Amino acid sequence: MKKSLIALAVLAATTGAMAQSNVTLYGRIDTSIGSEKLNGVSTSKLFSGNLTSTRWGVRGTEDLGGGLKAIFGLEQGFDASNGTQTAGDAFNRMSIVGLSGGFGTVKFGRHDTSFDDIRDLTVVSNIFDSGTFATTEGVVGTSGYAGVGQLADYGDRASNQIRYESPSFSGFSAGFSYGLDEAAAPVKRDVTAFNLRYKAGNLDVGYGYQENANEVAASNLEYNTLGAAYNFGSFRLSGGWNQAKNKASRKSDAYSIGAIVPVGAFDLSLGYSTAKAKQGSATFEKGDAFSAAVAYNLSKRTRVYAGLTTGDIENAAGTKVREREVYALGLAHTF
Repeated sequence: MKKSLIALAVLAATTGAMAQSNVTLYGRIDTSIGSEKLNGVSTSKLFSGNLTSTRWGVRGTEDLGGGLKAIFGLEQGFDASNGTQTAGDAFNRMSIVGLSGGFGTVKFGRHDTSFDDIRDLTVVSNIFDSGTFATTEGVVGTSGYAGVGQLADYGDRASNQIRYESPSFSGFSAGFSYGLDEAAAPVKRDVTAFNLRYKAGNLDVGYGYQENANEVAASNLEYNTLGAAYNFGSFRLSGGWNQAKNKASRKSDAYSIGAIVPVGAFDLSLGYSTAKAKQGSATFEKGDAFSAAVAYNLSKRTRVYAGLTTGDIENAAGTKVREREVYALGLAHTF
């Protein structure tokens, strides 16, 4: 009888602990078949991540009492067409631990920068949260392709990061992140970012700033973004402005607009971006990109899609220095 009571006590304690914490396994797998034409050369491909970046992860929380929670997250990106991870790090997309409460949320580790929270508003991918059909890819430089002005992309994630997210005050919130390079002096490549955001009802608008420091001061890169989205009910409109510049007087500005229109089980998407780069006051590159896509929702977690994206970059003489077209038909599933 005594042993039974002890066993029941242990079981009750275990059940109570489980009730105060949770762990979730999640992921997205996106594979498509299509064609990519880059600077006149066409290649048939089995793509991964045209609709949404393929990834898997584990996240969880523990209730510490008094409104305080411990949080953690691990997330890895991978290529669904061959099973390889998309970067050398095991958890290249996210690796964090933190605390969340009435004060907001503090995270430590590898994570999206605070700038990226707002940058996502301007990608006008609409149906897509990322991937080839995110229109700004063609002109501002993402997914491994150089953008207008040949300035490096901002880098949506930073390691060795301290990140703070404020609670919402009547729709207003703010965020700050600082990523330490940890390289030996005098090298300095820290990443500093912040954002200001207003989100209420159908409106979402925000501003973000990021600086990628470099050991050569003239090579420091600064990024600004202003994005907004509004859901009109029958369609959602989004767009914004992105700027990249260095202290050597080179600057690139991109403007984007896009819309998503749900029609029954279908989601229709259109997006357009244009960019211009200057060295001082002289324009030396400009570019445009356009995307169109349709997705059909087989269920809440599975969809088939077809889409195209096209973009080009011209130099000051009007000569095209880069052309890219992608056509694809794919299947995406979340779990």
